[in-house]
Amino acid sequence: MLLKNTEILDSKFKPYPTDIRLSDGKVSELGLLAPLRNEKVIDGKQGLIIPGLNDHHAHIVSYAASLNSIKCGPPDVKSPEELILALKNAPGSEWLRGIGFHESISSEIDGAWLDKYGPNRPIRIQHRSGRLWIFNSLGEALIRERANNLAGQERRRLDQANGKLYDVDELISNLTRAEPPPLATASQILTSYGVTGINDMTPTNDPDSFKWFNALQIKGDLRQKILMSGRLELLDCRFTDTLAVGSTKVHLHDNLLPDFDEFVDLIKKSRRQMRGVAVHCVTEVALVFTLAAMRASGYSAGNRIEHASVVPTPLIDQLKELDLAVVTQPNFVHEKGDNYLKEIPAKDHDYLYRCRSLIDAGVPLAFGTDMPFGKADPWKAMQAATNRQTLEGHVFNGAESITPEQALGGFLGELGCPNEKRKVTVGSNADLCLLDAPWYRLRSNLDARHVKLTIIGGEVVYSRDERSWHVSSEKS
Repeated sequence: MLLKNTEILDSKFKPYPTDIRLSDGKVSELGLLAPLRNEKVIDGKQGLIIPGLNDHHAHIVSYAASLNSIKCGPPDVKSPEELILALKNAPGSEWLRGIGFHESISSEIDGAWLDKYGPNRPIRIQHRSGRLWIFNSLGEALIRERANNLAGQERRRLDQANGKLYDVDELISNLTRAEPPPLATASQILTSYGVTGINDMTPTNDPDSFKWFNALQIKGDLRQKILMSGRLELLDCRFTDTLAVGSTKVHLHDNLLPDFDEFVDLIKKSRRQMRGVAVHCVTEVALVFTLAAMRASGYSAGNRIEHASVVPTPLIDQLKELDLAVVTQPNFVHEKGDNYLKEIPAKDHDYLYRCRSLIDAGVPLAFGTDMPFGKADPWKAMQAATNRQTLEGHVFNGAESITPEQALGGFLGELGCPNEKRKVTVGSNADLCLLDAPWYRLRSNLDARHVKLTIIGGEVVYSRDERSWHVSSEKS
């Protein structure tokens, strides 16, 4: 394949024009190139070509499941009345799955509320944090019936009050899933955003998950290259060219922190596997606990803080000192910033979803979307990183805004090392995204609508318009 009339970015994000030849899944030539005989030629029309975007923190199975779910929280649903309407208008008669619920709608919504106002069918609604499921009586009875064959300790995890079940996401998925979620559809949507790689950060990922993803890739349903983070047991999985094992994922909750010594031992075990640890930290308590454990373990290089939602200024130096990387989600500033302004004390606003202060301090920073708990479009995250605007148009801690180059760079890192930014060079993987404009125009309009073509392994997996293609009849 030959990509004509394009531009690429150098290591300092300065654009320059070039043609690009692809062969055997790699970039084989750059420069002013003549077509070879029978070579597919695509006219880039002076558009920018970048390495395909890597989402460094995602949950693609949950994202696929969300495509068959109804929205139950802001900005789509903002009141109990709107939630009642959404539930009653949901098609079908089997399980009704809702996502994105937030207590700002009403603190009174529980199992009894769903029994009173929801349709007469099994209902389960997930809180936008991913930690809580709310069931009506029909739904709760159904999962308890299906849980009869589980071990006693697993059944006891379902013994929670008012139809509210916390931290049982994997268990609920296994008990309620009648058929696999539409992963092929989810993968195709991501290609339309220019996403060619994903670090799947689901903490329950295990060897069975790995085998399933491998089968999906072989079948062609999962086009992106995947780095699978998750449990320690993933070590025994055999890597492929498109599927590898990532970090050991640790999900911390303030109300149920692990034993400190056991956490330190987990960090050491992961290091002996030559794997880093990626720790979910959305509060100051979780971050302080993690920093202490990293220091006690003697191992921190190669480890990551996921989200880093709250980083008080004194802790930035500790992140730098311990050589910890941060993978955060600036899209939450846009999606949830209005709630943050209302619910979080003003004195803490400067600590939320930092970007510039981490970069200025030399802390390695990369971005993920946390889909489906955040919107899957990485371009929305880039926009939020540069303008820090909420849905209602407020600027949330504008001092943390970064340049368009830095925002784009947050999704250009290697899957296994997000701070190592990829460039289009001879010998690099032909995982590419062609945009419909040059960088000088794009940098002020970071938008997925500019994605024209997505290529993975030298193969076109998304094309907005094939009219600019032709096959060369030139002699080689």
